[in-house]
Amino acid sequence: KRIKKRLEIELNRYKSCNSNSPEIGIIRNYIDVLLNLPWSKSSKEVFDPIKVREYLEATHFGLSETKERIIEHIMVRHSNKSNNLPILCLVGPPGVGKTSIAKSIAEALNLKYVKISVGGVNDEAEIIGHRRTYVGAAPGKIISSLAKVGVNNPVFIIDEIDKMTKDIKGDPASALLEVLDKEQNQKYVDHFIDEEFDLSKVMFILTANYLDKIPDELRDRMEIINISSYTEYEKIKIAKNYIIPKLRD
Repeated sequence: KRIKKRLEIELNRYKSCNSNSPEIGIIRNYIDVLLNLPWSKSSKEVFDPIKVREYLEATHFGLSETKERIIEHIMVRHSNKSNNLPILCLVGPPGVGKTSIAKSIAEALNLKYVKISVGGVNDEAEIIGHRRTYVGAAPGKIISSLAKVGVNNPVFIIDEIDKMTKDIKGDPASALLEVLDKEQNQKYVDHFIDEEFDLSKVMFILTANYLDKIPDELRDRMEIINISSYTEYEKIKIAKNYIIPKLRD
């Protein structure tokens, strides 16, 4: 009802605006963003720990401890209706399959997934959006990605959180904290849309290369899962049993 009322106000402004006014494009863009956001559209999660285990085994070689911890996390998440759980963070060197594991979790749970990278981001407006008073204002990466994926409960993969930088443009890590904190993200407000959006149904999975470079305020709210690199013998088995059959298909 709140969003419907806001849309009615903006539509009335749009109708009364002069067709030559530069503001008409801003209002039109804002209306489009509000209409495209999945305010109440969700995917139906299919939870089956045996299926999750089988899917992870079929898509990733080894990593038995990692898979066990992921399954435990999903089981606790499913049984704990408060959603007040630590965020999964997969830490390991490049190329060990952190992002593909996160995608496999989404597919095993029958959920859509969306991925963004925050490596090199130094402007907090890229996370929480620009205010509409600025020229070229746009929603932040979180809201834009949810509009693209079309549901309010996807698996949301945030890559390279250890590569965010802090300077005079702001602190993106603090902005991301508001997104990830279950106490705050039920009423998350992007500066562009200027309305509350519930992020509590989103399953966030973060990835990083180096644990010590993750900002402290984020690390406190994470469940860290370390993924080690593969030996030469394991790489040969991965090539034979996973990569080559996949290329043939």
